[in-house]
Order: sequence, then structure tokens, then C-alpha cells
Amino acid sequence: MRWLRGWAPALRMARREALRSRGRSALVVAMIGLPIAMMSFVAAAYDMHRLTPIEELTRQIGQYDAQVEWISDGPITQAPLGDGYSSTGGPRESEPSAADLLAVLPTGSTVGQITEGGVDVHTPGGIGGVSARGVDLTSSQLSGFVELLDGSPPTRNDEVALNEGLADRLGVGVGGTIRTARPEYTYTVTAIVELPSSLHETVLFRPGVLPASVRWVVDTPSPLLWADVQQLNQRGILVKSRAVALDPPTVPNIDVQQGSSGPGEIALGAIVVVLIMLEIVLLAGPAFAVGARRRSRDLALVAAAGGTPAHLRRIVLADGVVLGLAAAVAAVAIGIGTAVLTLPLFEQYLVRARAGGLRFFPAAQAGVVLLAVGAGLAAAMVPAFTAARQSVVTVLAGRRGVTRSRKRWITLGLILVAVGAAIAVAGAGMAGTTAIMAGLVLGELGLVLLTPSLVGLIARTGRWLPLAPRIALRDTARNRGSAAPAISAVMAAVAGAVAIGAFLGSEQQQAYESYDPRLPVGNVLVQQMAENSAPEPDVARISDAVRQALPGARPHVLQSVVCADRAKEHYCSPQLELPPAQRCPASEDPNTTPEERDRAAREDPRCAYQMGIGSMQFAVVDDVAALAAISSAPSADLAQARQVLAAGGIAVADPKYLDDGMVTVFVTEWKDQQEGVRGTPVTVPGAALPGGTPTAAFAVTTPALAERLGLGLRRDTVLAAVGHVPSPAESERLRAAVNAVADNLNVDIELGAQYREEPVIWILGVVAALVALGAAGIATGLAAADGRADLATLGAVGASPRVRRLLSLSQSGVISGLGALLGVLAGAGTAAVLIFAMNAGGHIRIGDVPMRLVMPWDTIAIVLAVPLVAMAAAGLLTRSRLPIERRL
Repeated sequence: MRWLRGWAPALRMARREALRSRGRSALVVAMIGLPIAMMSFVAAAYDMHRLTPIEELTRQIGQYDAQVEWISDGPITQAPLGDGYSSTGGPRESEPSAADLLAVLPTGSTVGQITEGGVDVHTPGGIGGVSARGVDLTSSQLSGFVELLDGSPPTRNDEVALNEGLADRLGVGVGGTIRTARPEYTYTVTAIVELPSSLHETVLFRPGVLPASVRWVVDTPSPLLWADVQQLNQRGILVKSRAVALDPPTVPNIDVQQGSSGPGEIALGAIVVVLIMLEIVLLAGPAFAVGARRRSRDLALVAAAGGTPAHLRRIVLADGVVLGLAAAVAAVAIGIGTAVLTLPLFEQYLVRARAGGLRFFPAAQAGVVLLAVGAGLAAAMVPAFTAARQSVVTVLAGRRGVTRSRKRWITLGLILVAVGAAIAVAGAGMAGTTAIMAGLVLGELGLVLLTPSLVGLIARTGRWLPLAPRIALRDTARNRGSAAPAISAVMAAVAGAVAIGAFLGSEQQQAYESYDPRLPVGNVLVQQMAENSAPEPDVARISDAVRQALPGARPHVLQSVVCADRAKEHYCSPQLELPPAQRCPASEDPNTTPEERDRAAREDPRCAYQMGIGSMQFAVVDDVAALAAISSAPSADLAQARQVLAAGGIAVADPKYLDDGMVTVFVTEWKDQQEGVRGTPVTVPGAALPGGTPTAAFAVTTPALAERLGLGLRRDTVLAAVGHVPSPAESERLRAAVNAVADNLNVDIELGAQYREEPVIWILGVVAALVALGAAGIATGLAAADGRADLATLGAVGASPRVRRLLSLSQSGVISGLGALLGVLAGAGTAAVLIFAMNAGGHIRIGDVPMRLVMPWDTIAIVLAVPLVAMAAAGLLTRSRLPIERRL
């Protein structure tokens, strides 16, 4: 305990110093506590929403004893919790009945059904799809799976229950009615319910009403133990048992078990913690450095009285322990409190499910406390060693030298930047997230080591600046121990925000540019979903419905090809024959692997995958005017295609099927359980639809050619050119109008590429701005406190209050501006390296455009505005007049 007795005086001194310098202490507690509070909040929120096995099972089956699934005709081996299995037999071909299950379950068992699917319902604006369940709400065994909030359970097949979200959307309550589409039916709402596992809009039917897959739940006379589960496994039945979930057995490792975090996930978590620690040290380090320098005379007196360097280090490190512990207590309280207060918002809008309970992850919270104390110690480490090495005579004489950057730190910084960039590029080439993060951390550490040198280099430009900025640059270079970490903290926060924002924005832009529309943007396709032998729909009424729902739409009737004899149990498909010169050499070899095909597609354009097929493979048009709805190309560009169709030919979306202006087509009959039988090829005139424009069909022909090929036709499709992208309200209205014609019609609306801006980009920008403001404010305040004597000297020699304000303003601008500028450059460079590695490493899907760097200008605008805000705040908060201090 001798070491503890040595720490006790240092801790008392640290507590006294913290109370005496409340402003600086509050800043340090805030800088350490904010990231720690975030981690505490994440830990508590995660624990609240992390369900235990029994909680998860209860949300799946309520209070039933087990869920069973007959999946194989042979024995299976399952994981105890039923989250995986292996089998040597084949899959069971037929769905089991209740009688089949009762025959193998313990005597006295009962079974129930839970079905899950979707259904279209009439909304105030038309028709929309919602989630659906089929359960018997009168069963008390469903407690935990569904909770009754109002009304009484449905007891008839024409009664339903709604959750609150769907009831609000439809504007109905208990006693109201809802109407489904396909089939058209009206149900009475008898209850408002809640499913804890899903807060999405849901309607609950009686069992058997919803045509969907069935999950069987079982109530047994006695709990299903692990031995009972294994007996059912021998019959091919997978079991999720409540008794086993409460007391899982210890079984040998089997292939089906999933679970624990792999080494990569652990390493990634460790890297994230290192990044947070680095940011804390960079933010809080300057405050400890200035605090140690302000106490340098006291520390020198301790040394003069016989104190060893170890005593001096311990005194400064004690500051880190005291302030880190204070930050930990405040951060954990804030994090847990925020998690509790925001729990309803998380449940409703983010997780869309109820939490398991108010849990706080005590082990993680203890780790957060230790991390805060460790961060405080790490932030005080450099000032502690610096204070232990200070010259007692120099300090007591009041002298202070100019700090210079050592060449070895510059060399090490350059090496870390280069090695980090190489590791990040290699990790991106191998799609290794851990390697990418490790490379970024090394690169960031290298930039931190280079920052003092950059400060000294930039300070040399001060000779050409006015008085206040010149003094600010000189003080920043002279006080690198406090200025460089603050600049590095701003740089790290901005660089991370810009890099992630640029990469996410580039990824979204690539997805936007690579989108392959199935129709011309805004156009609408209505097709019958029925057997070939079914009666054809009334296409005239469908066209009228489209015009009514979408004024200005221009519908065209199309035909689809079928076998001439519709009664046969097979279907016929016209196929285009690729000219020999356009065939991919790799596709001729049946042993070609998908990886070899991908590589060939990148090297040989002939091997590229067929793109731009559209919603229809073959479209048959009576009137060539329908081409205006099939292709979005200008009318003049479709002239050749119209001529070819009028001559009995084919217009194709891919020009590689053309061979000297001709196209070869043949018919394949596809029969059940048999290979396709190829018909006699027919060569007809061909034309290519204009490239670079969306098309609704891969090939367009006329009824005359279809009859020549021996095919039959069905008038079952309406394609409409709308001229604009229908709004959600127009889409619901259109589906309702089409459903009024027939209940077997499918509506496809091409909305085009949707650029979805990631909210995290704005969040990162705001977080980076707050960190930058905090770092700039701390560094400016510390510089002002440290340079109080210099300001007094300026006042003594006649400097006006305006000069003193400009000096404080310039100090803030140098720190925040330099950090933000370096951060933007570092972040953009990091994103560029990652994007280059993604493109060069072949991680872009075949047919997609390469990624290109898209700068997150919103984030950059936010962080570049920080220096202006920081300078304005510094100018407003700086005291104009200071008391004259005696200088020795």
C-alpha cells in the first residue's frame, strides 16, 4: 500500500486545484465527458434493446411452450435455441397439418397457428400495402406476442384488429371498418393491439383468413426438455422450446451455431475505442498542459524542496485521475438518463420495436468509467513528463524558451502517414473494414505528430501579416504544447466527418448513376397476373382508369406472347440469337465459374451482362405510336425503329443482336420438368432503340411477326406515358382505380433513381463542428489565460482594447481555421484513396459505373463556418481592459 500513500497527497492537491480553477476543470470534464457520455448512452440503449433468448422467444410464440417446424424427411441436428440446424435428409415436400403434428407430440398437446404476410388495403388516398398477421387473439397463450390495448379480440372471419399506427393512417377505431383489395372484402375492426416485436403498420386476421406461410406453436402438458427436442429432431422437426431457452444444455460445437463476435469485430471495436481515446486526449491535453505550466512555479518549489521527478509526475497525473473520475460520474449519469428519456423515440422511429426493459449494461458502464479515468491519465501524461523534466532554475527565474519540433517526430509522422495510407488501400482492396480503420488511425496519428511542425512552418508567414495575427501566429508556434493538440483535435474531427461523408456521398451517387430503370421514368405499366388460359382483362377500362387517376397520361395497349395452344401446361418464349462475332468466349465453356465470367466481363465487352431489359422481355404493339411510351428517346430518334416495325421486323434495346441490319429470332417451348425445345430460327429486319435512354421492353415487335413465329397473343397490358413522376397520393389513387377494374392486375410505377442523402452526413458535420468549436474555445481560453501577462504588457505600452480583442480573435481563428483546413484536406484525401482502392480492387458490380469522389459540401460548409463562429465568440467574450500586472 506504499504506492497508495504516495498518491494520497497528490490526489488531495489535484482536488484542491480542480476546485480552485473551476473554469478550466469544467472544460476538461466536458471534453472528457461528452464522448464518454455518448458511449454510456450507446451501451444503455443497446442493453435495453438486446433481448434475452426467452424474451425473443416470447415475442415469437407468446406463452406457448414451443414453436415447431417440420422441415425434413430425415433426422436433423439443431442448436439448442433452434437458430440453426443440419440435416442429412431432403426437405419435407408437403406442409404438415395439425393432425400430423399432434400425432408425434406428447399426448394432451394442443397446437396453434401464427401466419405472417402482407395485404393491400384501401386507404383514404387509394390502396396501399401493409403488414398482416393471422392469429387467434382469444387465446391467452399469445400474451407477449401481442397485447390488447382497446376493444375485444376478433371472433369471426370478417373481424380484424389493427395496431395504432395503421389505425391512425386509416383513420378508424374500434367499431370502424377497413376494406382490402385482391380480394375485395370489408372487415369490422374490433380491437386495437400492439405487437412488441414490430411497430410497423399491421392488421391482424383470424387464423386461416390470411393466405401465407404458417408457423405452428405448441402447448404441451409438461415442458419440452432437451431430450424431448432431440426425439422430435429424429423425425425432422425443428423445435424452439421455452424450457430449453430458460436452461440451455451444454452441447458439443456444431456447424449450425452462430454467434459470438469474431476477431475482426473485436479488433474493429478496439480501433473505435482508440479513436475516441485519441480525440479525448487531443481535446483535454492542452488544458492539462496549460494547467501544469500555470503551476510550474509550485512544481518547481516542490522540486527545490526535495521532490523527485516521480513526485512531480504524480501531482500532474493526479489531475487526470480526479477530473477523469468527475467526468465519468457526470457522463454515466447523462448517458443513462438520456437513454431512458429517448427510449420511446428509439422504439417508435428507429428500432420500430419495444425494448426488453430498462437495463443499463453495468459491465459496460464500469468499462466506460475506467475508460474516462484512463483518458484523463493519458491526456495528463505528456504534461506530467514535461513538468518532471523542467529546469527548476529556469522556471523560478520566469524564463520560457521557444519550442522546436524534433526531426525524429517529423520523420515518424511521415512514416505513419505513408504506412497508414498503404494499409487503408490494401484493406479496401480486400474489403477489410478492420484494416481500413487501422490504416486511418495510423494516418491520423501521423498527422498529429506532424501538426507541431506545420504550426511552426505556417507561423513563418506571420511577418507579412498585421500586428494581431502576427502575434497570434507567434504565440501558437511558441505554445505548441497546447496549440498543436487543439489543432489536431479539430483536424481529427473534421477529417473523420469529411472522409465518411465523402465516401457515403460517393457511394450514394454511384448507386444513383448505376440505377437501371425498368420503364421510362414516370411511366406506368399495368399487367394481368393470371394464367394464359384466364380471360383477358378489359384493357379499355384499364386505360380509362389510368387517365382518371393520372390526368394527362397517354395509355397504350400492348400484347404479350403465349403459346398458340393456351390449354397446354407449358409456355412459349421468343428468344434472340446472338451473332457469332458478338458471343462471349467464356460463355462457350460450361465449366466457367462466376468469378471467371466476371473477370471476362471486365476485360471483354462481349461478356458484359445483359442490362436494360426493362419490365418486359418482348412487347407486341398494334400501333408503332406506342414506342413513345416504351422508350423515352425523342420521337425523331425512333423513326428507324418505326420503319422496321412497319416492315414486320424487331426493335431491340441491345444493338449487339443486330447483324448487318438483321435479327434472328426463334421460339423456345418451356415444359414442366423438361428442357426448352428450340424452334426454327427466323431472320427479320432489325433496328436498335436509341441507347442511353430507359426502355420498358428488351425487344418490340408486331402481331404479324408473332403469328409468323406460331405464337399466340394476349391483350393484357397497358403502358402509359405520364410525363412526370407520380406522387405517393397519385400512386395510391391509381392502384385503387385499377383495382376497381379487376383484382388480378399488377401496377408498376417507375420512380427513377432516388438519391437518398444519408442523415449521418449532417450528423457528422454537426458533431465535427461542435468538437471544433469546443477545441477552439478551449485553446483560445487557455491561450488568453496563459498570455494574460502579455496582454497586460500590450496595454502598458499603449495598445488599444481593439488590438487586444483582435489578438484573441486571431488566436481562435488560427487554431480553428488551421485545424478545419487540414481536416478537410486530410478527409478528402482519405476518401479519394478509399474510392481509388474500391475501383481498382474490382469491388464494383459488373454494369455499375465506377465510384467518383463527391465532396460533402454540406459538411464542409458547416465545419468551415466554425472558424468564423469561433472568432466572433472570442471577439465578443474577450475583456477589453485588464489590470496592469507587474512583470519581473
